[in-house]
Amino acid sequence: MAASNQKPVPPAVVPSTQRPDSEVITSRTKQRRSLLISGVVLVALLVLLIAWPGDLLSKLTFLNSGVCPQRPSHSYFIDGQKMPLEARMIGIFAGFLLTVLALWFVGRGRALRWPRLPVSLLLVALVMVMVVDGLNSTALDLGWPTLYRPENWLRVLTGAISGAGMAGLVMPVFNLTIWKRGYLLPTFKNWREVLYALIPVVLLALGVISGWGPLFWPISLLAVAGVQVMLGIFNMIIAAIVIRRENRVESASGLLLPATLILLVSLGEMLLLAAFRQAFAGATVIF
Repeated sequence: MAASNQKPVPPAVVPSTQRPDSEVITSRTKQRRSLLISGVVLVALLVLLIAWPGDLLSKLTFLNSGVCPQRPSHSYFIDGQKMPLEARMIGIFAGFLLTVLALWFVGRGRALRWPRLPVSLLLVALVMVMVVDGLNSTALDLGWPTLYRPENWLRVLTGAISGAGMAGLVMPVFNLTIWKRGYLLPTFKNWREVLYALIPVVLLALGVISGWGPLFWPISLLAVAGVQVMLGIFNMIIAAIVIRRENRVESASGLLLPATLILLVSLGEMLLLAAFRQAFAGATVIF
């Protein structure tokens, strides 16, 4: 058989999709450092919370006094304890946090798009219902004519549904600013999904209205956490734009350290607001 003169063809070189070992090691080192710093900060905050004079309810009440007037007539009392936020604020912040968690649960946590115009208008309408009820309540406080008699059950209910509407509108802004990669999906695809999202927030409002004792702490802590989440989201958006660090976060672990630092900023803002409010009211501020 005659020998072939054709030269052997070298095997094709397939570019590796894996990162070099040095980059992997550096990434893991950054993650561990972020976890360590965040853990130390959170432990320090927990120790400070425990060491701060007073019971837990009085501490949470003072911390949130800068963002909420905490008027007894606008608040719910459950088992003789006044909730740390007014009825409307309980609804807004707890509803916002519940909806953010629901979006993450269904895979829309990094949604980059706003809903279609009709659905977006529905979300705006949910917020406007709360605005109208708030203006009506303010009119009564000022001694002006009102459309109807304000009630706490209306405050918490309109606040809760507005929190859901805010989450659907705000999360795309956050995702477009913070994440390096997101999902080309809207927060809500249609009005049915909005209705599904309203189910837990309406149940939350009904839980507050019921006055059932065992719900006092779960709802109070959810609302207080919602304050931090909403304030943290806005602070992080502003900080990323100001220091020109948009679209840098690649993963949840990469969000940990920035979120921890923003938490410190948010807590500082709340303490300053609380101090100013109580000083203005002539009360003694205890740190």
